[in-house]
Amino acid sequence: MDFQLVRREIMNKLFIIKSEKEINLLKENGIDNFVYPLFSFCVGVENEFSLSEIKEENSYLFVNRVLDEDSANKLNVVLHNLPSNIKGIIFDDVGIIKILEDVNIEKILMPSHFACNYESVNIFNEYVDSVVLPFDITEDEVEEIISKSSKKVSLYAFGLIGSAYSRRYLIKNYSKHENVKYENPLVIENNNHKFILFENEYGTYFYHLPYFNGLNNLNKDIKYAIYHPICLSENDLKDLVNGKINVETDDGFLHNKTIYKIKGDKK
Repeated sequence: MDFQLVRREIMNKLFIIKSEKEINLLKENGIDNFVYPLFSFCVGVENEFSLSEIKEENSYLFVNRVLDEDSANKLNVVLHNLPSNIKGIIFDDVGIIKILEDVNIEKILMPSHFACNYESVNIFNEYVDSVVLPFDITEDEVEEIISKSSKKVSLYAFGLIGSAYSRRYLIKNYSKHENVKYENPLVIENNNHKFILFENEYGTYFYHLPYFNGLNNLNKDIKYAIYHPICLSENDLKDLVNGKINVETDDGFLHNKTIYKIKGDKK
């Protein structure tokens, strides 16, 4: 067995976590790279962490909400006063690139629906250390970007995919309007499509169900594999680390193009 290869595969897995108990479980299974949703700068997560709560070495921050001027200024202060155990940050607001210019940590951009070709990825590569490829492209397009990217890209390995984000309190408004019990998170279904909604003071975040499974796409030369095992049980998480999936999944658009030719007028 190539133990150096095995170690590299472990090192390039980044798990977005929700609890100390989850950290201990992952450690027991050889994972020691953790991504912490940063308190007051996230939506659609089960738990957030202040900097003082992050104790592990080589930790990463996760920031995924839309920032206004006030919150951007607050984040600027936070990022310029980081403890030494913070190794990097995963973020999706491109405005954060400016804040990070003189911050000496690893910068991983995770744009929701951008950077769908190698030209745009290479532009972002001038400012960040890696770009997480979006979910809207096929496996062939992923391979093309990997082959032509000026830096190693990262891939979303497993988790729920965000489909919408509103600054409104949609769960609370629904509960009040329909006079039903407030549930957060809330699972809804529309036209045979299922979603799970999370709400906090910054709005409501929609995830599409089932889980995205991109594990078969990780045999490529990439920088990081991002795991977001939101709402998974401890047993399911343990099995996931060991390559076993117990929940319903699909492979998103890896084998299903989202671009269609529109028929023109026949004149």
